[in-house]
Amino acid sequence: MTVEESTHRSSYREGKHQLYSIRWMLFFVVIVQTAVTVAAKIAASFLPEPPPVYLQMLVIELFAYLLPLSLYARENRVLTVRDAQQKLGLKSFRPALLPLILLAGIGCQFFMIILDLPISLLMGQSDGYIPKTPMELAAAIIVIAVIPAVFEEFLLRGIVYGVMAELNTKAAWIFSTVMFALMHGSIPGLLGYLFLGAVLVIVLQRTGSLYACMIFHMVNNITALLLSYFSSGLFETPAATIWIFVAGILIFILGVMGLLLATRRPAQIRQIKTVDFLGQSFINLPVLLCLAGIIAVWYFS
Repeated sequence: MTVEESTHRSSYREGKHQLYSIRWMLFFVVIVQTAVTVAAKIAASFLPEPPPVYLQMLVIELFAYLLPLSLYARENRVLTVRDAQQKLGLKSFRPALLPLILLAGIGCQFFMIILDLPISLLMGQSDGYIPKTPMELAAAIIVIAVIPAVFEEFLLRGIVYGVMAELNTKAAWIFSTVMFALMHGSIPGLLGYLFLGAVLVIVLQRTGSLYACMIFHMVNNITALLLSYFSSGLFETPAATIWIFVAGILIFILGVMGLLLATRRPAQIRQIKTVDFLGQSFINLPVLLCLAGIIAVWYFS
C-alpha cells in the first residue's frame, strides 16, 4: 500500500467517524428538545401560568446544544483556536461585507413571514413569540436571538455542513438546511426556516466564515422579536404593512445581491453522488430516531 493510499483510507475512516458522531449528536439535541417541551407542558398544568418561552429556550440551548458541542469538540480534537478555524470555519471575513450581511439578515425575516403566512392562516396559528414588557424583550433578545444564533450555527453550519461538505457540498447544503428547519419543531414556520437555512449556507460559502452566519442569524432573530413587540404600532393600516414589507424585501435583495457580487463562488465538491449521500444521511438509525423525536415535539407543542 502506498503512502497516498494509506492517507486516503485514514481520511476516509476519519470522515465516516465524524459522520457517525454528528448523526447521534443531532439525535441527542432532539431528545433534549422533546424532554423540555414535555416537561414544560406538564409543569404548565400545575402552575397558574406556564413558564416563559425564553426560559424553555434557555434550557434547550444549554443542555441540547452546549453539551453535545463540547463532547464533539473533545472527541474530534477541536481543542485549539487553529483547530476551530480549520474544522468549524471560525475565520474572520472582510469588514466591507458586514453591512451587506446586516441588510440581508434584517430583510430575510420579511421573506420568512411571507413564506409562513399560507400555512399559518390554514392552521390558524403562527410561529411568532410576542414579548409583553421591555424586560421580557431584553431577555428574549439574549436567549431567543443571540444564544441560538451561536449554538445553532456551530451545530448545523459549523459541524454538520462542514463535515459533509468535504464529501459533497450540495448534499451537505440540503441535509443541514432540512435538519435546521425540522429541529425548530414548528409546522407554521417550516418554510421560513427552510429558506433561512438555505440562505445561511450561501452566507457561509461566500464569506468562508461561521461568524458571518452567526451575525446574519442573530440579526434575523432580533428583527423577528422587534417586529412582534412593536407590531401594534407598526402595522396599524394595510398600507403601512405593505410598505414595511416592500422595504424589507428590497433590503434583503440588496444585501444578498451585494454579497454575491462582492465574493467568489466556491468550488463544488462531489466525491460521493448527491442522491446516494442524501440517502445515507437521512436513512440511518440516529437520524430516523431524530425525525421521530421531531414529530413528538410537534405533537406536544
